[in-house]
Amino acid sequence: MKKLCSALLIGALCLSSLFVGCSKDSKNTTDDTTSNTTVASTSAEIEAKKEALRNEFLAEANKVTVNDTSVTFYDASGTENTITINKNPQKVVNLYASFTTLWYEAGGVASGCIGGSSSSELYKEYIGRDITTDTGMNVVATSSAGKKWDVETIIAMQPDLIICSTAMSGYKTISGPAAAANIPLIACNYDNFADYLKWFKVFCNLTGHPELWESVALPALDDVVTSLVECPTANNPRVFSIFASVSNSSLTANTSNTVIGAMITAMNATNIVDEWDNSTGAERLDINLETVFAANPDIILIQCHADPDEVQTLVNATYGDNPVWQSLDAVKNGKVYFLEKTLYHNKPNSRFAEAYQKLAAILYPDTEFSFKTN
Repeated sequence: MKKLCSALLIGALCLSSLFVGCSKDSKNTTDDTTSNTTVASTSAEIEAKKEALRNEFLAEANKVTVNDTSVTFYDASGTENTITINKNPQKVVNLYASFTTLWYEAGGVASGCIGGSSSSELYKEYIGRDITTDTGMNVVATSSAGKKWDVETIIAMQPDLIICSTAMSGYKTISGPAAAANIPLIACNYDNFADYLKWFKVFCNLTGHPELWESVALPALDDVVTSLVECPTANNPRVFSIFASVSNSSLTANTSNTVIGAMITAMNATNIVDEWDNSTGAERLDINLETVFAANPDIILIQCHADPDEVQTLVNATYGDNPVWQSLDAVKNGKVYFLEKTLYHNKPNSRFAEAYQKLAAILYPDTEFSFKTN
């Protein structure tokens, strides 16, 4: 009888152990499943954010219609109608240096362009040479300001296409004469990355190099989207952004209606200028250091219109000895950054991705991004 009881007890213990083991295995399986579901959910959320950003950036580019012989799109002329331009124009006059660099990036070549020292430097930076010295190039003006153009000389070239800007009276100056001469004209307005994508799509299809959309524009889009998605959503810095113009010795504050201001906001940082009076609808505001002191930004970004050393001299001359400026945490902690003109004032074109990445690294120096910056 004792042997029977012992056998029953041992059997019960074995069954108990078996059930406990099954319970543990079941719990581990549940934990693993929950963990995998969480990872999958997070991954799905990230992909959803990326897709939303892609759609936002591509909204205008997606309105561009490409046919066998032409490209149809909305330009910046102010009309509500689309325009249609035939592909492969042979003689193109580009009346704005930044759009000339984009035309070349999109596989095009110009017959006429804007000259002058600043334009030549821009061509060297983005095209790799000063195209004003190219054989057959006609330098039609030395300024992008339309009022300084010899319109008769431009029209006399009988170009197949004229590309101009709506800035600096360019479109107003050339639109009438171009229409009278039956010369196709594109009015461009290019302020941000979405604009870059739109105009690159237009240009690369007009030049006969649509493959560049896949090899240049879309990789840049992926890099920009990745930069934005990887920016933290907590403990974000408060930022003060300044536009510095050496030519007129002025310093003004950037709202989020500017390119750099919008980039700051898109990266989840707070642009303190957006909290100021009269910031709604404005691009730049006059600076009151007492207002800046009240917000006490973590980081100060200075958008350079000229060489950073010249801009630093201007900032030091304006604020260097001011005790309010010196008391700002950003100044005391060495968090004042001079943003290079090439990426943050000029149109960076395909280098927009680099601009976003470098800005992300400044705003979040402790974050391990998937991209690498120099």
